[in-house]
Amino acid sequence: MFVRINKYQSRLVKMMNKIMTKLLRSIFFSILLLLSLNTIAQKSGYLQINGKIKKDNKPEMGVTIEVSGSGTPTQTVSSKDNGSFNFNLDLQKNFTIKFMKNGLVTKVIEFNTTVPGDQSDIIYQKEFNMDLFTDVAGVSQEKAMNKPVAKFTYNPTYEDFEYDQTYSRQIQSEQESARKIAEELNKQQERARLDSLNKVWNDSLVKVKAREAELLSKKAEQDRLAAEQAKLKQDSITRANAASSAATLAADREKNRLDSLATVKAKMEASVAAKEKARQDSLDRASADQVRLKELADIREKARQDSLTKAQANQAKADEIARTKAESLAKAKAESDKVAAENSKRDSIAKADLAERARLKANADSADKAKADAKRSAELERIAEKSRKDSTDAAQVRAKNRAQFISDSTSQANAAKVKADLVAKDIAKQKAESDRINLLTAEKAKQDSILASNQAAKDKAEADHLKMIAAEKSKQDSIVASNQAAKDKAEADRLKMIAAEKAKQDSIATSNLATKEKAEADRLKMIAAEKAKQDSLFSAKQALKDKEEADRKSKIAAEIAERKRLLAEANATQEASNKAKGVAVTTAVPKIIDSDYKDGITEETVKEDNRIIYRTVVKKDGSASNYQKIVYNWGGIFYFKNDNSITELTFQQELKNAKVASK
Repeated sequence: MFVRINKYQSRLVKMMNKIMTKLLRSIFFSILLLLSLNTIAQKSGYLQINGKIKKDNKPEMGVTIEVSGSGTPTQTVSSKDNGSFNFNLDLQKNFTIKFMKNGLVTKVIEFNTTVPGDQSDIIYQKEFNMDLFTDVAGVSQEKAMNKPVAKFTYNPTYEDFEYDQTYSRQIQSEQESARKIAEELNKQQERARLDSLNKVWNDSLVKVKAREAELLSKKAEQDRLAAEQAKLKQDSITRANAASSAATLAADREKNRLDSLATVKAKMEASVAAKEKARQDSLDRASADQVRLKELADIREKARQDSLTKAQANQAKADEIARTKAESLAKAKAESDKVAAENSKRDSIAKADLAERARLKANADSADKAKADAKRSAELERIAEKSRKDSTDAAQVRAKNRAQFISDSTSQANAAKVKADLVAKDIAKQKAESDRINLLTAEKAKQDSILASNQAAKDKAEADHLKMIAAEKSKQDSIVASNQAAKDKAEADRLKMIAAEKAKQDSIATSNLATKEKAEADRLKMIAAEKAKQDSLFSAKQALKDKEEADRKSKIAAEIAERKRLLAEANATQEASNKAKGVAVTTAVPKIIDSDYKDGITEETVKEDNRIIYRTVVKKDGSASNYQKIVYNWGGIFYFKNDNSITELTFQQELKNAKVASK
């Protein structure tokens, strides 16, 4: 039996060990599961940013995006070929994002990624686009351009990140104003640059014309001298053949001829040197004039800049005055509203005070009256209770005396029966006692009557006293009410006086404000009139400048036509000279066949008898543009795009743009 019990105990221990092992395993795996779930639950969220960058409604690639934040390393990304970008921001931090590229105005955005603690494990997404524009006339240095264009924060209503639209509209307005001013300044600078280039072009035309005239003059002089030399040589040969016999005379004549030729050659060289000196002097004067004109242009540009700065300062001053006026009006209105609110508050407080005093007075009167009524009722009740008690005590005494009397009478009657001899004595004694009792009873009734009368008199006196107290209290209440009414009237009069004084002060302030507003309006009208005058002067100057520009363009066109005419005449002269010499001459603008050239840039040089052609053919998508620089032997240089004559500056600029576009 003992062994069997031990076996059972051993089996039980083994079963318990197995159960504990399974339980510990379950607990271990549950802890691991909870730790993994906790780890998953504690995973941090972030904000994913993506969007596109554009310039002039076209994707802009290569824009550097710098993301810096508090307690995080700065990260840098670049926009792709289609202008897209994306990056991530940690939650619960402040970030500054800059969009930068050379030649463009840098823009800044601020992001506050703070979210509620129970939403910090969410992955948010925000998409926005950024428009960049060219940095013209140093607009990037303006104060408005350095401010953030948007400020994003978490909006619990939408449960998403939104930007402050009012702030963005204000910054956009400021930047647009600065950009317009910069564009206008850039236009003026470009106009001044074009004026300078046109001046250089005009000067070069003058120089070319002078050089052409000088070359033509030198060539005519050389031709005349050559003709004279040929004629003199021919005459010398004729004379030598005719006068071969007169050798001495011929020698003398030949000597004279050579002397004459030397004299003519010296004169020609002196004339050429004089013309060269005159040309050099003309070039020096032209250079001096160009320097002087440049100085005048700089002076005009400085004056224009000063005028623009002054206009901007006047505009800023006018804006500041308008802002100050608006702030003054707002401040005056706020002060007026504050005074009105204060008066209304004071009136409300006074009314509430009066109502509270009346309520307290009524409550006090009611309480005093209730206390007096309660006291008087208690007193009357006490008097009545005392009267009832006295009456009860008197009745009890009388009943006791009567019972005692009856008891005594019965005892005496019984005793009389027993003791007959004592009947008479006892009767006499009883009669005496009865008289005494009656006397006492009458005395007691008399005393009770006197006591009741006294109590009634006392009650009447007490009632009269209470009435007198009530009358006195009523009188005092009347006096207090009268005094309070006088105080209330005095307070009302004081408030009326304050209101009248305030109305007077308000009237004075309104009058002063109206006077100031009228003065301000007159000043603004004067400023507007002055501005209209300045605008009129500017319009007149602009009209004069436009007329000068039109005249200048007409002059340029006339000079180009004259240059073409001179070119035609020079070509005709060169052609006649070359024909006399038997040389082939070409003056037409050469044309090309598009199919002879492949896509891309082709540069070639063509040498002809009277000129050299420097040709650049830019071909893209089967369409070719022909840029030609033609240099004639006599010094003329001309520029063409296809068959059209253009200036050197236009030629260089368009050729450069075409090369860039073909890449």
